[in-house]
Amino acid sequence: MEPSVLSNNIMGEFEVTASTFGAIVSMAYLPYIIMQIPCGVILDRVGAKTVVVVSNVLLALGAFIFGAADSVTQLKIGRLIIGLASSAGFISCGKVVTDLFPLPKHSLLIGVGMFLGCIGGIAGTSPTACLINMIGWRYTTFVLAAFGIIVSLLAMRYMKADGKPKNDATDATSHSIIDGLKLLVKSSQAWILGLYGALAYLPLGALAEVWIVPFMERRFSISTEQAAVASILILVGYGLGAIVAAKVADVLKSGKMTVAIFSAATVILFWVALNSDSIGFVTCLVLLFAGGLGAGTNTIAFAMIYRCVPEGFGGTSAGFMNSVVMSSVPIFQVLLGTLLDFFRNGTVDNNGAPVYTVDIFRGAFLFFIAALVIAFVSTLFIKEHKGSMEAGQK
Repeated sequence: MEPSVLSNNIMGEFEVTASTFGAIVSMAYLPYIIMQIPCGVILDRVGAKTVVVVSNVLLALGAFIFGAADSVTQLKIGRLIIGLASSAGFISCGKVVTDLFPLPKHSLLIGVGMFLGCIGGIAGTSPTACLINMIGWRYTTFVLAAFGIIVSLLAMRYMKADGKPKNDATDATSHSIIDGLKLLVKSSQAWILGLYGALAYLPLGALAEVWIVPFMERRFSISTEQAAVASILILVGYGLGAIVAAKVADVLKSGKMTVAIFSAATVILFWVALNSDSIGFVTCLVLLFAGGLGAGTNTIAFAMIYRCVPEGFGGTSAGFMNSVVMSSVPIFQVLLGTLLDFFRNGTVDNNGAPVYTVDIFRGAFLFFIAALVIAFVSTLFIKEHKGSMEAGQK
């Protein structure tokens, strides 16, 4: 469930401001970020099947606590558990692919996994908003909790059991992680790629997930379900952008040039989509989709960072990159919420509820646009490694 479709429900029922809502949403990212590298070790030791089963049970628990919450603290606890349970999602997909399928299929199947992740995000927008209108946000959350249990049972029944890990693998794995992290921390290119990836992901993490739906509602005077289409299109654009960017990089024979071109286009597209008063709802949706597609180039940074460490540290570099990328999300979710409260300057309606106008949203979104500009500038400092794209696609 995308938090953006819950913004009005949570802020109204619990009488909280945008900054508090942003803090509630961001709680899921703290354990997610922290657990990226440890989850890789756990997967290697106990196998993907066990991790997937346990993760889905935890997801169900977190969703239930969130739906049953009667305080902001309980909402945060629910989100915290959801974030912990979600931390192994992407890397579990990668482990299943690399363990069970031949090398030539890896890139395609991981790409499919990423696209399916975007489909999951889409299911959490308009379809969920419709369900909320039918049965309420609490019962909708309970339905999702039940779905988590079902997925856990399916994984327990149909996922292939992993073989027992070798007893001497633990020390070697831990040693590799420490050595790999040292190399990455000392690599200026790793940090540049991480900075680009973190800021390029904000159209999903900060905009589509939280603030685009309430903005579109106010801007075009439409329902939550209609406004959620904007979130969907950003997600779809991002998923397709990862594929398109890879094809463009193959044609240009340059990952750096590809991310630079797409980043510049992303800045322009989101600026026009969010600030132009001369465009209608449909045109705005098209621009948001195209902006999401441009942001999808973010995935190329994951391929390029493999060149910052010797062969054999791919998992560590992926964990490092994902940690840096996802760390930007809670920061900007809270930042934009705080800016919304700052720009409204205490304005409330006749019922005492905070008022967030289109101009207030645009004032806060200036910082989002500035982040995209910095992402573009960072691409100019990326060093092109010969064969980097091929290495990332092996």
